[in-house]
Formats: sequence, structure tokens, C-alpha cells
Amino acid sequence: MIQTVVSNASAPEYGQATISFPIREEDYPSVVNMLQRMGLGNPLERDCRVDEVIGDWPILKRLEKVAINLDEMDYLAKRLDSFDTQEKAKFQAAAVKYGLFDMRYLIDLTFCCQETTVITDFSDLEKVGRRHYLDVNGGSASREELENVDGYETALLIGDGDGTITPYGVIYDNGMQLRPVYDGQNFPLYQDRDSVFLLGLSHKSELSMNSATTWVFLPASAQRLGRALERSGFEGTDDLHIRLSESMAPNEIDSRLDVEHESLNDLNQLASAIVLLDDAQRVKLGAVVQMANPRSATEMTALAQNLGLFDFVPGIHSPREYGEFMIRESGHFDLDDDLAPFIDYEAYGQKQINAEGGVFNDQGYIAFRGENRGDNIIKELMKQASAELQGHLQTRLHFKGR
Repeated sequence: MIQTVVSNASAPEYGQATISFPIREEDYPSVVNMLQRMGLGNPLERDCRVDEVIGDWPILKRLEKVAINLDEMDYLAKRLDSFDTQEKAKFQAAAVKYGLFDMRYLIDLTFCCQETTVITDFSDLEKVGRRHYLDVNGGSASREELENVDGYETALLIGDGDGTITPYGVIYDNGMQLRPVYDGQNFPLYQDRDSVFLLGLSHKSELSMNSATTWVFLPASAQRLGRALERSGFEGTDDLHIRLSESMAPNEIDSRLDVEHESLNDLNQLASAIVLLDDAQRVKLGAVVQMANPRSATEMTALAQNLGLFDFVPGIHSPREYGEFMIRESGHFDLDDDLAPFIDYEAYGQKQINAEGGVFNDQGYIAFRGENRGDNIIKELMKQASAELQGHLQTRLHFKGR
């Protein structure tokens, strides 16, 4: 965790604000609002003057007395938050060796500093040599390879290179090149948290020109999405091309979801509904989607938010299995085992299915408990959702009028 004390250099009367990076997703809107009240937090500009950096990253002290951009700092902190002790030493030592102060280059450095070797302790040359072998081989090697490495001799050969002494250890660059990964506008793809959807956004007007991609993880706050679009220069949704890169939604949703013809807001609402479901509920949602066959993200959201209106028995695929489940396991009956051989489970199961309007699909047995049990399941749910929304708005207006 990195704490940064910021202020408005043009309006010191607003005082200071302390922000913890990386910013927790649930805290992001309040942080943005706080900065906006101070006349700060522009999505594109570096307008937050750093008065102090507090934390276990002394190299970031060089950001003090200069201006930073909120989202650049947040992205850098997310990258650094994933570093282990050795990577931490490499990043800080490399920043010293290459004289890096600008946020853009510091972000680039997080993607290549692992290629360097930093020695903080020369007492165990065998260990130093083996670690160096990993550094120059992409950070990985088989057990057999490592067993064949003479760590001591390898360590002695490191000295043939030009090492640079820094407060964080002696660094050998191993030929590392500081590659331009961050273009100053679009953040490189980096997933720091679980998400339902990973979307790639690009400009429709520039698709043939291999335009840069803006990566967003859903669900996300409205502030996060709005700032991401503004940062990437999207002036409206008409120029927004959406593609689905990764999904943790049920397969039944992925196979029906046409993200290119959905709005970003509707996709975010769907992700917000799915993220609240546990594994069992997501399986149930898949069965519900198969039954109801929704045609849009909005309809899928309605289903995800109303799973309680469906009965679901996983792993059941025939009237007999359902009849046996109802009689033996549902708890509705006190079954005498002596009578079990004489029970027509299939007939009872079929009777229940007919009464409930249930169906079997890949996931099991699913039945809708609403009033309309035909093809109007989604219409009923959407009508219910609309009624709830109107009631909520009327309540707000009522209190506002008072």
C-alpha cells in the first residue's frame, strides 16, 4: 500500500488529501469526488501535486513536489502491488540506474525490470548465481536445468558485466531495454482483480488502422468507466467498438451475448448482477438462461436478479428422476422405505412437471414460479423490474416533494 498526500498547487486553500494506492474499487468513486471538490482529478492531466509519499517504496519519493495523474498513479501502484521482494529491488534499482522520474517510464519499467539482476547479499554466491540464471532465462527453468547450474561459477561471471551500485543493491541490466509499453493514454492490459467481463474498447472509425485498445474490467463504477472513455478520447458511444476478451459468466450467457450490439452500461449492469452470485447460483443462472432464451444483456440481467422466482434441481434429466427427487429428497414427504418399490416415480414426476411448467436442460430441471409459465417469462420479469423502478422513482419524488 502506498499513501500519497496531494494538494492543488493553484489553490492551496483546498488543503490536502491522502489517497491510498492502489485504490480499492469500492472507494474509487469517493476518491474521484473528493479530488473534484479540490479542483483536481482530471482524467487526462497530471494535476495532483504530490506533497508526500508514504510507504515501503522509497524510490517513489522522487515523485514528491511534482504533479501526477490519479489513474496513472493507481495503475503503477497496481503493478507494484504484485511484486515480490526481489522484483521490488529490481524496480527501484533500475529506476536509479536509468534515472527515471516520469510516470510513463516508471510504468514501462514494471514490464521489463524483471530481466535485470540485482544483488543485495553477496554472502551466498551459489544462490546469487542460480537467481541470475533465472533472470537471464525469463524467470523460469526446469528443475533439471537448475540442478545443472554451477551457481558459484555463474555468480563469478556476473562480475564481468558492468554493475551499478544503488541504494537497493548492485544491478546488472543483462541487456534489458526500456520498451515503450505505455503510450501515455491507453494503459497496457493488466488484470489485478477478478472480473466477470474483460472488454476491449476501440474506435470504430479507426479499426482498419489497428487503433489502440482500452481495456475495462466489469463490473466497474460509473466513474471508472466514464474516465476510461474520456481518457481514450471516445466522444460518444456511436464510435465505440466492443469486443469480449475474457468472461467468467456462465457459458449459456457467453453464447448468446452479442457485445458488439450492446451498450457498455447494459454490459456493466449484467456483470454487476452476476458478480453477486456464488458458483451454485451461476449454474442455476445458466439453466434459467437456457429456459428463458434471453436476447439482450438487459434481459439476462433481469434473470440474474430474479433467480428466486425459479426452482432448480441440478443433475435431474427425466420425469422419473424428478419424481424420485421430490418424494425422497425434497422433504415434502415422509416416505416408508417398504413402500418405495411400489411408487411410480415417473408418473408423479410427470404430474409435477405438467403442473409447474418445468423443463429439462443441460444443467438439470428448471421451473418458473411466476404467473406466466409459457413464453412470457422475460416479459413478466421486465414488467416487474419496470414496476419496481417506477415505484422507486415515485418514492424519491415523494420524499423530495416533502
